[in-house]
Amino acid sequence: MNKKILFINTIIIFLSLFLFHNIYNLIPCSITAFLFPVNESLYEHLKLMVISEFIIGLITYLILKLKRIKFSNYISGLLIGTIITIILFFIIYLPIYNRFGENLIITMLIYLITLIIGNIIWYLISKKNHNKGLNTLSLVIIIVIIIILGYLT
Repeated sequence: MNKKILFINTIIIFLSLFLFHNIYNLIPCSITAFLFPVNESLYEHLKLMVISEFIIGLITYLILKLKRIKFSNYISGLLIGTIITIILFFIIYLPIYNRFGENLIITMLIYLITLIIGNIIWYLISKKNHNKGLNTLSLVIIIVIIIILGYLT
């Protein structure tokens, strides 16, 4: 994965939030309820962030594979980058939210900044030596996380 793909991926993940945020309202069914937010709770927004990064990340993975672009630990980088993004987001967001309340612009700015940091870490991990076992384990963990988030909705 090169820096151009990293930049494009970051922008697409960020923009996908707006689309994914309203999918359940547009197509209310059990599948969209499982994957996308059904209300405005903090938990549902956590699910939105995780699902958007995983879906776009896995689509990018498939595109890179079809185009035969070399990458190493892409899936493990996706998992670790997403987890770091979420942790950083809540470390920064919760104190600001508790102090000043909800502000959509500040929330989106915090998410964009933490997404950039998480994607840089994703990029750095994906450049490391290839470890197929680690990628496979990471893919299993991603699937388990998606199932848990969907089940808890």
